[in-house]
Amino acid sequence: MAEDVAQQGVDADQQNTFAQTPLKANAIGLPGVLMTGVTNIAPAIAGLFTIPFIALNAGISAPLAYFGAFIIALMLGTVLAQLTKHMTSAGTYYTFVSRTLGGQAGFLVGWVYLLFYPVVVAQVGSFMGDTLHGVLLARYNINFPWWIFMIFLILFVFYTSWRGIELSSTVIIVLGCFEIAVCLLLALFGLFDPGKGGTTLSWLNPSHAPSSHGFFLAIVFAIFAINGWDAEACLGEESRDPKRIIPRGILGAIIMLGVFLVLVSWGQISGWGTANINGFINSSQLPALVLGQKYWGWGWWFVLLALLNSALAVSIVCQNVSARIFFALGRSGSFSHRLAKVHPKYKTPTNAIWLQTAINAALGLLLPFAIGVANVYNVTGTMFTFAAIPVYCAANLGVFFLYRRSHPNEFNVLYHVIFPLVSSVALILVGYESLRPLPAWPIVLAAPIVAVWLVIGIIVLVGMLRSGRKEWLAKAGQAMAITSD
Repeated sequence: MAEDVAQQGVDADQQNTFAQTPLKANAIGLPGVLMTGVTNIAPAIAGLFTIPFIALNAGISAPLAYFGAFIIALMLGTVLAQLTKHMTSAGTYYTFVSRTLGGQAGFLVGWVYLLFYPVVVAQVGSFMGDTLHGVLLARYNINFPWWIFMIFLILFVFYTSWRGIELSSTVIIVLGCFEIAVCLLLALFGLFDPGKGGTTLSWLNPSHAPSSHGFFLAIVFAIFAINGWDAEACLGEESRDPKRIIPRGILGAIIMLGVFLVLVSWGQISGWGTANINGFINSSQLPALVLGQKYWGWGWWFVLLALLNSALAVSIVCQNVSARIFFALGRSGSFSHRLAKVHPKYKTPTNAIWLQTAINAALGLLLPFAIGVANVYNVTGTMFTFAAIPVYCAANLGVFFLYRRSHPNEFNVLYHVIFPLVSSVALILVGYESLRPLPAWPIVLAAPIVAVWLVIGIIVLVGMLRSGRKEWLAKAGQAMAITSD
């Protein structure tokens, strides 16, 4: 089915490159798209904050756990890149699965996907608020409540998302470059001035992990750490030449951050000392902050600023992605049509932004009290990984049918059979192994939360079908431009 394409002010050789959309088409280019994926992976948080937890499970083989997650992410990212070559939609996986496997499957994927981005601001706000509280109290005896940062973050991301994707894109490019530079510099100091045990390649041997179960659990959390590259797909309707730059942005972000996380984790463990991995894991302060003070003295503040930058940048991206997913669900009729309202000047999905802001406030201020502010990050991070399994597996199946049925001349066994199959098996295996035995409390809550949420989605879907609300099924797979099928 050929789609209409906005052709205002474009040359003949550029037509079929812009989306017809109420959002602001042609607003951002490759740098903005690429940095959306990079900052949504949250380089500083992924590379500095998650490493002690991954090392707890993988020992000095933590960099190898990151590498395993990188390989899985690269295969999954290739699948998404293949989908975005022929479909452009703010609804991302919701639209893509609806288009390839049907509206009912797409609705359930979109439903599960709501466990991803709408929760991130609460997660990151808790992490950063708790980190600031601990650091300021320990070093300066200043009692800075975590919820103050949470409120600031909610207001900050509301403003940037409301004002438009161009402002958001500019901010995340600046913040992202700073945090990446700080993390890489810290890693290089660790590699060239290591602690006891020296700089070695012993992390390449998975037998150095405490157990095979621990190593699998480390990969689960490392998958979450590198997750976020799919955020670029929601910008297809607002980017220039999305058929070209969206796939490049997805794969570019995965490759950049895959190499980055392996190097940064290796550098930190080396800097601390591979012979004292237990001290690294059990440090009362975040190891990155300790290493920052070791190498840079008062310059350890740059590490803290990198974490702050990372929290702001990833929150901006997730606010934008969440709002656009709600916008797409409203546009199709799966959710209220009010969510499809767009600001007349800024071309942002205003009601969807209000909804996401309400979610940020509810989860951000209540979830930490329910399970403890220090537990929010790990519980939701593991939950994201379990929620990703059905979403990515559905997309893997969908890409096979898309190219087999609609684009047989482009069908590629590696991209459309091997990568989807191998990555699906890897996700299922890693998820299974991470539950044998069950994780400790409260991380054990992650899988049941995903299962219960999926059951609720099935109940909602059945209710919608029985009530006669079926018109959205025909619209659910509507890609908003540049499709050639």
